[in-house]
Amino acid sequence: MQGDLHGYFHIILLCLCWYIISSFASQVTKKILTVHPLPLFLGEFQFAYTALLAALCCIIAKGSIGFHSRFPEGTLPQYHDNSHPRYQRNIFTKPTKHVLLTVLPLSIFQFVGKYFGHTATSLVPISTVASIKTLSPVCIIFLQKLFKVNSVQFDGQVCLSLACIILGVWTIVSEDSKVYSRVNSAANSTSEETSSYGILCAVSSMVIFASQNIYGKGVFTYKQENSSRLDKAVSPLPLYTERKGNLSVPESFKYDKLTLMIYISLVGFSLSFGCFMSLEFPVVFKEIRQFGTSCIPWSLFFINGTFHFLQAMIAYQLLGEVSTLTYSIANIMKRIVVVTVSWVVAGRQITANQLIGLVLNVFGLFLYERYNSRKNKESYHQPIHRPLPKNKF
Repeated sequence: MQGDLHGYFHIILLCLCWYIISSFASQVTKKILTVHPLPLFLGEFQFAYTALLAALCCIIAKGSIGFHSRFPEGTLPQYHDNSHPRYQRNIFTKPTKHVLLTVLPLSIFQFVGKYFGHTATSLVPISTVASIKTLSPVCIIFLQKLFKVNSVQFDGQVCLSLACIILGVWTIVSEDSKVYSRVNSAANSTSEETSSYGILCAVSSMVIFASQNIYGKGVFTYKQENSSRLDKAVSPLPLYTERKGNLSVPESFKYDKLTLMIYISLVGFSLSFGCFMSLEFPVVFKEIRQFGTSCIPWSLFFINGTFHFLQAMIAYQLLGEVSTLTYSIANIMKRIVVVTVSWVVAGRQITANQLIGLVLNVFGLFLYERYNSRKNKESYHQPIHRPLPKNKF
């Protein structure tokens, strides 16, 4: 009993840290992009700093078994178990064609998604951006239907959940726009166009990251070959498969999350470097020549990069310790906390319509997660049918 309470307390503490760090990270990002509105520059810094912190964690884990054992399997490279099939001697996984081809799509998603997300954050309130992110289930279902990735039955519960999510987001965004226009003394047609463009960027970022989630499900799955079928059914990261003849079999090798984080960050940095040099570097260079390096809020950049990395590490820790449904609900609550904190920090009175939109959003997301849980349990109890090669004779 005492062990269970300790486990519950540990998970609750992790979630609270996740919520607090995410809320602070959103506020710091908004502050940076308000005083220094260069989204590509911020993205480049995040890529470089994330790769540096991930590499530092790998170095520490290589030299400390205690540090390595604190993280779930698949988070760090396997350094200390010689009998493990993924044991490696080197601190870092060597770059290969397979590694680069694996992370290239994710790096593109990260680069483009960060750009649109940071642009949106610089133009519209944080609550608007965070609430639009909760539309990802709607987008994922649409993309799965469009590309026939997964079969989704539109029963009453699914339709009701999606309707509540869409209506809740629309209510929050509409009310945020009204409040933002009222407090902006320079509200005019130009500011309305800017707000519309910010909303469009937020939607674009959400669509890009939803697409990344669909692709990344296979890349980030780190399961043993004898994993239970229920784990595969309820995992948010289904097995990546490759075709071998007429059979579809699991890919035999998976990279740990820190290795993927390092390579995604490095490739993303390289992909966005050209755009940064042509669009924003002249601005940064001119500011530094006129005012010195102090004109750039470096302390905020380092705080933002650290929070960005810690969010990912806590998410990996939670994924390794709780069920997928529990993690999904915790992630929903994180988004709601970010929206609520952004309203409180803004110092403006929260309207009834904003609260109604928030409640509709929570209710819709909860229904959607319940549907996912039911669907995964049903798929678990169904027999597996493997297609066999046809007899040539």
